Parts: sequence; C-alpha cells; structure tokens
Amino acid sequence: MSNRIGIDIGGTFTDVVLLQDNGQFHVYKEDSTPDEPLRAINQGLAGIAAEIDTSVESLLKSTEFLVHGQTMATNALIQRNGPVVGLLCTEGFRDVLHLGRGAKPERFNVHLQKPEDFIPRYLRLGIPERIGADGTIVKALDEDAVREAARALGQHDVKAVAVAFLWSIVDASHEKRAAEIVQEELPQVDVICSSDILPEIREWERTSSTILSAYIAPIIGDYLRAFEAEMAKGGMPYRPLIMQVNGGCAAVPDLLARPVNAVASGPAAGPAAGAHYASTTKSPDRLIVVDMGGTSFDVCLLRDGEAVMSSDIKVANQPIGVNGVEVLSVGAGGGSIAWIDSGNSLRVGPRSAGSQPGPACYGRGGVEPAVTDANLVTGRMAAGAFLGGRRALDMDLAVKAIESYIATPLGLDVNTAAAGIVTIVNSNMATAIRAVSIERGIDPRDYVMVAGGGAGGLHAAELARMLNIGEVLIPRSAGGLCAFGMAVTPVRHDYVRLAHCYSNGDGVPDRINGVFKELMDEGRAHLESDGFNASEIHFTRHLEGRYPGQVHNLTVPLPDGEIDDKFLRKLETEFHAEHDKRFTYAMRDQPVECLHWRVTATGSRPAPEGRLARQSDGSIKPTGHRTAYMASVNSEVTTEIYQGDDLAAGDKITGPAIVEFATTTVVVNPDDVLVVQADGSSLLTIAL
Repeated sequence: MSNRIGIDIGGTFTDVVLLQDNGQFHVYKEDSTPDEPLRAINQGLAGIAAEIDTSVESLLKSTEFLVHGQTMATNALIQRNGPVVGLLCTEGFRDVLHLGRGAKPERFNVHLQKPEDFIPRYLRLGIPERIGADGTIVKALDEDAVREAARALGQHDVKAVAVAFLWSIVDASHEKRAAEIVQEELPQVDVICSSDILPEIREWERTSSTILSAYIAPIIGDYLRAFEAEMAKGGMPYRPLIMQVNGGCAAVPDLLARPVNAVASGPAAGPAAGAHYASTTKSPDRLIVVDMGGTSFDVCLLRDGEAVMSSDIKVANQPIGVNGVEVLSVGAGGGSIAWIDSGNSLRVGPRSAGSQPGPACYGRGGVEPAVTDANLVTGRMAAGAFLGGRRALDMDLAVKAIESYIATPLGLDVNTAAAGIVTIVNSNMATAIRAVSIERGIDPRDYVMVAGGGAGGLHAAELARMLNIGEVLIPRSAGGLCAFGMAVTPVRHDYVRLAHCYSNGDGVPDRINGVFKELMDEGRAHLESDGFNASEIHFTRHLEGRYPGQVHNLTVPLPDGEIDDKFLRKLETEFHAEHDKRFTYAMRDQPVECLHWRVTATGSRPAPEGRLARQSDGSIKPTGHRTAYMASVNSEVTTEIYQGDDLAAGDKITGPAIVEFATTTVVVNPDDVLVVQADGSSLLTIAL
C-alpha cells in the first residue's frame, strides 16, 4: 500500500492527515509545540499509526508522498526574531528597502510609526557596479569593494547576505560574482541573489523578496534539513516535500534555493483541498475556501478552477514579491479571546489563547474566554466530543471565564454573553470573506463555500447565510483541511523571464516562442528529475503586462499553442476583457506592453477518491437531543445530535441539528438541509 501524508503546523494544532490508496483517510490533531516542532509531528505520526494499528516505521515505509507545511517562516518575519543579515546593493541604492513605494501602510494615520527595516542601514552596503537596462556594463564590478564589504559584514556576525544589484534581471553576472566572493570570505553564511529569487523589474519588491529570503533561510534551513533527516531515519524511502506559497510543493533543496516560497505555505494548500472535494457541487470551479482553526480564520478563492494568485502579498509590511495564493487571514479562530474594549463593547480576537494554555475549557490554566468556550456554553459543542473524545472540555471553567470577563461586566447572563461572542466572531469572519469577494467585484452568491478547520463546521452555515451563499461543503477531513490539501497538491516549479516588447511589435512571436521553449525545457527537466514522466507533467503560461504608460501590471493566462500574429491579436482581446472586468475600463485602441512571461510546471499523480462503504437506507436516527444556540433564529432551540461516523452516503438531515465528527462539529441551522456525499463530505443547502 502506498500512502500520502500531509502535515500542517498551525498556531494551535499540528494536523497530520493520512490518505491511503484505497481512499480511506485519517485526521489526527496534536497540540503544536513551537519550541520543538518535530515533537508534535512525531506525536501526530504516532497517533495516526496507532489508529491504523501499525508502527510509525511501517507507516513511513509505505508512504510515497509526504508534504509538510509550516508557519515558522511567517512567524519569524512577523515577530522579527530572526538572525542578523546583510545586504550588498548597487552603490547609491542602499535605501531602496527603507523608501519602498513612498507610502505608509495606513496613509491617513498620522500617528503610525514606520516599521523598522529588516536590515539596519549600517548593514546595507553599496558596491560600485552598474549594469544598464539594455544589459551593457556601465561600471565594472569592484571586486575589492565586495571583499571588503563581506569582511565588514562578517565582523557583525551576519548569518546570511542578500545581493541585489540594479538590472541583474538583464545580466546577473555581477551578482553571481559578488556572491562567489562573499562565499569565499564567509563560507558558513547563506548568500542569496535577487536574480535567483525574483528576476523581475521593480527594485523594491525584488530587494525585499531577496532580503526576506536571507532572513528566513538560516531558520528554515536548519529545521527543514532536520525534518528531512527525521523522516529518513523513520524509514521513509522518498524525500519529503515542502508546501510553498504558490500552492504547490517542492523538495527541501528546491525550497531553500528560494526560501521566500516558504512564507504563508500552510493556508496555500486550501484551494487544492477544496478542488478535490467540490466536484459534485453546483459550482466546482468557483469556490470560497475557508479554514477556521484554533488561532486564525483563513479565506481564499478558486476562480474559474484556479486559485486566485497575487504578487502583492506582504508580510510584516514587506512584499514577498513572488506569485502566491492570495489568502486573507484574520484573528478569528477557536482560541480567539473575547474581551471588552474601552467603549464597553464586546470584541473577539485577534489575540489567541493558542495551544498553551488554550481556551479556559481546556483546563490548562487559561482564564480568559475564547470562541471555543462560547460554543461549548451555547451547546453547539459537546464536552466529550472534542478531538474524538481524546480531550474532555470543562464546562464549568468555560462558564466561569465568560461570566467573569464578559457577562458580569456587561450585565448579561452567561448564555447571552456566549451567544454574543459567537455573533461577533461570525461578523469578523464574514467581513474577511467580503474583503476577498464583494470588495473586488465578485458576487459570493455565485460561489460554493468549502469550510475546513476544526471550528469551520460550527460557523460555516451562518457565514453562508450572512453572504447569501446557497451551498456549503464541509469535507470529511475538514479538521485537517490544509493538511489534506498538502497530500493532494502537485509538485510545482515557477519560472519567469523578463522580455519587454509590445504586442504589435515586429518579431515578437519568434522571440516569445524562444522564451517559452527555454522555460518549459527547464521545467520539464526539473520535474523529470523529481520522478515524473511526460504524461504527469503539465504547463500553464501567463503574461504580465500593462497598457503603455501604466504603472500597475495585470496578469492574464495564455492558452496552449504556438505564438503567432493571430495568437497575439487574441491575447490583446483577452487582456482588454480582463482589464475591463477588473478595473471597469479597457483601452482597446492600445497594444499590450508585455513585461514578464511566466511558466508554471506541475507534476502530479491522481489522488485516490474516498468513498463511504455504506449507502443510506433512510434509517438514520439522532443519538440524542440538547438545547443549542442557533444564530439564524438568534435563539436557543432543541437540537438533534448525530454522530458523523454513523452516517451513510445519501443520508439527509434537516436542521436544527448538530453532527459530531472526531475533529470537527457541523451545526445545521433550522430549515437548512445536510446531505452526506459519496466521499463522506457534508453538503449543506442553506434556507435563504
């Protein structure tokens, strides 16, 4: 038997998902251990192995595909607790990092302090050199200056050096030679060139991406090599893969060649999981994928069958530069803490109780009320159903926390205060969904919501009702949605080439055909070395361009086929249409100014389709009843309780009802209808 395993380290839980070749899967959640991430991973693997009655060694030996996503890179950037790094740049441009685009994150906030630069000015050293935009050598590289700068950085005990010269995207020879010299002087230091990380125009984004790569490289490098060694020691015959921000995965050496791809890698697996499950819904190519975990609420979109991507993603106010899955994260998870602000108003998040101490009901010393406490007090969760019964929740501690911190100060009874917490966190999450849909001209009513995360099923129906979304799909593996997405995601390598031209220019087809051939040949060779054959390798092509005189760019997909004049006319038509759709106008009398030509090379093998063994015979009965708060009617109602493992394909449940699975709970509001799908997912039809 050949297995697939996805491992996702979150702020509260580390999720391990096992997908077997017969379609069976298992989800195991273990408390995250930020001080020693491998400990939670090993415990999670041990838990999965015990569930299928085998050893960790046997489990890993029968695993051909293991993908790991982590938050280590993102956390290091947000907390700014990384190593000392240096920058070598073209003389006179040491302040590119500081100046950025000249705007503040909140331009009308006069009290906003500018965030500190990731590299202080004294560690940003200018090197005499200059390459022109046409590739000519304006000033030769001063190798002695590079050597002197490397020695100066070494005196400050830097752990990595970023090298970002102007127009290295046209000719990288100066960067490469500077990197060689730094490596000679500082052999134990990571040296990263901008021409390897982001060979695109815009010096701030390119410099930032390179600096962020240098900042996180020493951190994730040590950890990922240790993780790889741990899996090999455990008996895994293949190299583990690492989830990337672009929605695909890659081997450890490939990721470390472009460390910035490790930023925000966990949530980027959401679209792959959503696409895997949603084929039977009304809009399988238009999905809103949400993941409500213990710490955060993540939302992303699948539009026309592809994850919405962006090259404008920022972490800690710094652009990562590379193209990534656009995920909006807000502090609205099960561990998000409820509090009262100075205006005596109830607020929820973004502060989280995390895994230690966790919500008050965990009984680990937490005293402030969290969303999980509110769901427990309102009857939406059962004290004995959490994590499949592995951990009992303490109702008394939850009641005490809500009473002390919310109910008494506001003059409310405990149940009303708990319902208020649920209402506020729902509003916060709905606002996040609106931000990636309605505020960008996308009508969420045309989409299906795929809800994951341990807390996703508790709130999904209510979010859908707030946004007039008619269908919600809660996968059977919802408790580990992103980890499952990692298990079914393809290996992916992205390539980009700057080839400036106009769509009506002379000789453009031959030039661009040559560019694409080089990029696709490189991608094919890379994937073949990863073990994929020709039938498993796929390419997609994109153009990033603009109208002449514009500052901002627009990326459009390109169909397969040879590029000729007819192809370019079609490209112009589609560019105008996309520009009109995105910005409400198009300059149809203008050519397209073409900048970056992109190729995405993916290698994938079909993932097994899970199927429930039993078909419905119409005999499903609730296992009990309890009073629970239902947001759609804003009141407590008597609610039927069902056990998820007892359900068969085709079973139909009309709310009010609650379905308890091992790693998630699904709330079915009054008049909503839940139908169990063939793969065990729950499809909710919302009574709008």
